Amino acid sequence: MFFIMGINQGRDSLEYNGALEVHDCGKYGRKEVFVVYNSLSLFFIPLFKFGKKYYVKYNCCDKIYQLKEDVGKEVERGEDPFITEDDLTLISQGREFCSNCGYPIERNFDFCPKCGEKL
Repeated sequence: MFFIMGINQGRDSLEYNGALEVHDCGKYGRKEVFVVYNSLSLFFIPLFKFGKKYYVKYNCCDKIYQLKEDVGKEVERGEDPFITEDDLTLISQGREFCSNCGYPIERNFDFCPKCGEKL
């Protein structure tokens, strides 16, 4: 008899009903909260999750922040805590967009690859 075991990484979106707000990018946006975890699986069935980390992504500019664990657990339990800037640590700057055509660009671009506008 043999067993097929493995460790996989997963991601789950969490329901968070935060208000629409103006983010530091200058646009209105909502927070999307999600959790990334590892799971031990037996015969491709997850047995338990460990190593959870909680993140917040702003849908206006795609910036990603790591969320404090205690606040993330509150969101996971179905509560709607008020997430403050003190609860967040910046992980990724997200995307920037061309002011002329709206095409997503990298921060180090001098010109837009779609329309050629100087950035």
